[in-house]
Amino acid sequence: MNTIHLHSIRIKQLVTLALLTILSGSVSAVTTELTPHIYSPYKGVICDKKAGFCVDSFGISMAFTQEYLGDEAQKEIMKVIDSIGTKNFDTTRYSLSNGVYCDSLKQGCFKSRFNDTREVKFSDILFN
Repeated sequence: MNTIHLHSIRIKQLVTLALLTILSGSVSAVTTELTPHIYSPYKGVICDKKAGFCVDSFGISMAFTQEYLGDEAQKEIMKVIDSIGTKNFDTTRYSLSNGVYCDSLKQGCFKSRFNDTREVKFSDILFN
């Protein structure tokens, strides 16, 4: 999957989320601080300033990273993806800077990659 295709997917997801937000009015505009470096600008999105990326229920989001952490953060995460290769970089599974591990395919966040105790607060924000 190339960079342009990744951007195209994320733009479609962002437009869909915006339309759902307008139609349902269900997304909260209140920022929730989860740790000193991790916050949720609204339900469905978590940003990690220390790790340098934002996520939604689909995984790492270039659009949300750019929107909430800025152009430089988005460029840095794209450098990482490009260095690994888009075919080898899995945006659906990631660890946040506090060790919390999330898997979009399993629709959950856990204490760590090796501890499957569910992190309810993180899971609820992203997947419920």
